[in-house]
Amino acid sequence: MRRDRLRILRALIATVAALLAAVASASPPYANPQFLVETDELARLLGTPGVRIVDLRGDPDTGEAAYGAGHVPGAVYLPGRGLDDPPANARGFPIRPDAAAALFGRLGIDHDTTVIAYDDAGSVYAARLFFVLDYYGHTKVRVLNGGFAKWRREGRRLTTEVPKVEAKRFVPRARREVLATAEEVQAGLGKEEVCLIDARSPEEYAGTDVRAKRGGRIPGARNVDWVTTLKPDGTFRPADELRAMFEAAGVRPDRQVITYCQSGVRSAHDYFVLRLLGYARVRNYDGSWMEWGNNPALPLER
Repeated sequence: MRRDRLRILRALIATVAALLAAVASASPPYANPQFLVETDELARLLGTPGVRIVDLRGDPDTGEAAYGAGHVPGAVYLPGRGLDDPPANARGFPIRPDAAAALFGRLGIDHDTTVIAYDDAGSVYAARLFFVLDYYGHTKVRVLNGGFAKWRREGRRLTTEVPKVEAKRFVPRARREVLATAEEVQAGLGKEEVCLIDARSPEEYAGTDVRAKRGGRIPGARNVDWVTTLKPDGTFRPADELRAMFEAAGVRPDRQVITYCQSGVRSAHDYFVLRLLGYARVRNYDGSWMEWGNNPALPLER
């Protein structure tokens, strides 16, 4: 009897030790997990009132065809580049307030709507929608982890039916604190309290891949290529890996972080990841290299 009790006790101790080891080795959660939605949860949310799913795959031609061939049930279509406003972007601003009000209202989004965004490009356009809505004061935005590719890979339900959408009243409330201009970026150059993150490829960062009149980077910027924040399956890397990646680039809670890329899209992805990790002082320089690289009066490094 005593031996049996000892055997049971040892088994219990081994089980508890294994559980403690598993907990200790598990990756810490994201600081703002509500910004992500997993495929299981989205499947449960289908048809829920107050939830608007937005499909942001591709350009207006290929993306619309892909949407028509099959999409997440209830999703409305918005081209991946549908948030661009070229005249405004020349000065580094996202889609204008009047255009934003019309667009989001037409998609059935008001400030009580939970928006769930997905694409098939590593969540870069979904993150762009997150940033634009965040800029306009909409806090209920989530990105589908793994995007459309993961949803389809898991054999989840698709439809070709286009939902009937009741237009809503979207009131833009611009939050200038999340958007940086060229003047503000230039004013922060060389300051310890400012950290510049370049979300472009290493080749663009080095100035060997030139996509403007000039190649290179903003002085002092550190490179965190947006694609490195993703695992091979397109889902986001664990919080501890992401935090280590950005900390190595100089990101700290006490520093003002400004992200940029070529046109404000890839930098919105790094912006999203930083917000996911809980960094509060983050801004996106929306004009990015399209503006900076084409202005000979602005300094650069190679």
